[in-house]
Amino acid sequence: MKFCVVASGSKGNMTYIETKEARILIDAGIALSDAQKRLPEINFSSITDIFITHEHNDHIRYLETIARKTRANIYMHKKAFESLPSKMKAELKKHKISFIEENGQYQLKDFNLLTLGLSHDTASNLGYVFSSEGTSLAYVTDTGFFPHQYIEAISNIDAIIIEANHSVEDLLNSNRHWTLKQRILSERGHLSNQDCFELLEVIGPSIHKYIILAHVSEDCNSDEAIQAEVISKLAINFKGEILIARQREAIKIIEI
Repeated sequence: MKFCVVASGSKGNMTYIETKEARILIDAGIALSDAQKRLPEINFSSITDIFITHEHNDHIRYLETIARKTRANIYMHKKAFESLPSKMKAELKKHKISFIEENGQYQLKDFNLLTLGLSHDTASNLGYVFSSEGTSLAYVTDTGFFPHQYIEAISNIDAIIIEANHSVEDLLNSNRHWTLKQRILSERGHLSNQDCFELLEVIGPSIHKYIILAHVSEDCNSDEAIQAEVISKLAINFKGEILIARQREAIKIIEI
């Protein structure tokens, strides 16, 4: 299995996963042409499957366009679909769309999929664990907290893409309106650096190879804060590689 976070943040999200039989996108928040420029070695026109986490625009903005260009299968929660604007729903119905639920296990092509029910201010929000030929990758972003029932599901895997959205201090000191700060800090908001570290402190030693820190706020977080609040603390027990996903550029393609 190969994967790459193509874009991550409030302005657009997309992650690419490749198995022998599938070319997968998690979310469709940036244009296919933009993704192609960032990763010219990947043929994005050959995408076979698109998995949507939730209905916020930074995750679905280009979904219909990408589905039309690639004829890929779309997978999303029915509640997320029903929350979309009527015009977008009508367009998506022209494509191959399947509804998946939280706590589901699916066999598709040469990979298995486990879905996690996460907590965000949306009709639904799914986390994912992809497994293929003995390798596994978890995807957990846009959640105010991580449900303990899924700890085992994201332990003893090869790699995890996990949210480290904000430094609480930076958020509280920012010029954002107090209601927005409350939303971000709530159980239906986003994982802070500290939240991320506390979760990784539990599962980190069991992650075999890679931790990718994602959905990093450009206004209320920084590499320095992430280094101090997450990476330096994890380095004691985690011997793999830790990367920070970016909004405007793709990380390297990782094979696990």
